[in-house]
Amino acid sequence: MTFIILFALLLVGVSCISILTTIIKQTRLVALEKRFAPFSLQTTDSFEVSLFDQLENFIWKQIHKLSKIINHSEVLKKQARKYERYIAFEEKETKESSDYIAIKFLLGFSFVLLNGIAYLVKHVSFNPLTCLLIFLLGFFLPDIFLNLKFRKKRDQIEEDLLKAIIIMNNSFKSGRSIMQAIDTVKIELDGPIADEFKKISLDITYGLSLEVVFSRFYERVKLEDAKYITSSLTLLNKTGGNIVRVFESIESSIFNKKKLKQELKSLSAASVFVFRVLVALPFFFTFIIFILNPTYFVPLYTTVLGICLLLIIIALFVLYVVIIKKVLKVKME
Repeated sequence: MTFIILFALLLVGVSCISILTTIIKQTRLVALEKRFAPFSLQTTDSFEVSLFDQLENFIWKQIHKLSKIINHSEVLKKQARKYERYIAFEEKETKESSDYIAIKFLLGFSFVLLNGIAYLVKHVSFNPLTCLLIFLLGFFLPDIFLNLKFRKKRDQIEEDLLKAIIIMNNSFKSGRSIMQAIDTVKIELDGPIADEFKKISLDITYGLSLEVVFSRFYERVKLEDAKYITSSLTLLNKTGGNIVRVFESIESSIFNKKKLKQELKSLSAASVFVFRVLVALPFFFTFIIFILNPTYFVPLYTTVLGICLLLIIIALFVLYVVIIKKVLKVKME
């Protein structure tokens, strides 16, 4: 154990010395640059890379190296396909879906390393179960942020999808083709919807059919309106018909659905507010009681009866939240 502590201290000392040496070198380089700047010509092609950019580039290099190893595993490669929806069109050349799996592994091992350093500092015995839980925490933590980011992106796409349909319908009325209509959407609009239509345009360029292209669009965004467009275009390809009338029907359907959704949202706003207040009140009162008397809740996690009561309280609270959300949720078919 003493050898491990000495090795950890040596490693930390070497790291500190290397960081200090790098800072000194960078400071000297900046001082020399300022000294010779008045006597040198600045070109328009020259650019500076900051220390943070160098660190970011180094981290991404390690992520790409690990993602290459992940691509050799069919199981991990299959799991990585789920993260393709998080890659923007502009990032397709620099990011792969396996990079996200690599980030999850690196973050998990980083959490375990920090936990190991904490064990060494506190002189506490090693606990494999705790390390496993910490690794799982670091491994699944990026999924939470990615899902929150994806929900925000999906809401924006759902908001702008009607604009895209209107632009496409107007393009069809003016005699343009489907490819030209898609190109018009990606030029006229911006944000996530433009990014998705850039991917659609790229898929069509690769020779995929409209049915497959919009089906992939639905798989990325998971919106019912996108599914409706996919089924309409599939029937149009198989049975034929007037594409202007089809898109007029889609435009009218999405517009009415959006209008109904806004009306339902305004009608249920008071109920949703009351639900959020009732959900937040137990946490608020628990916090107030803990501030006034920190030992009040000690029996709940120090005795067997208290732990059982605590589990029952948590189960009843979760059941309450699920039931109320089911009651307030309104499905529009």
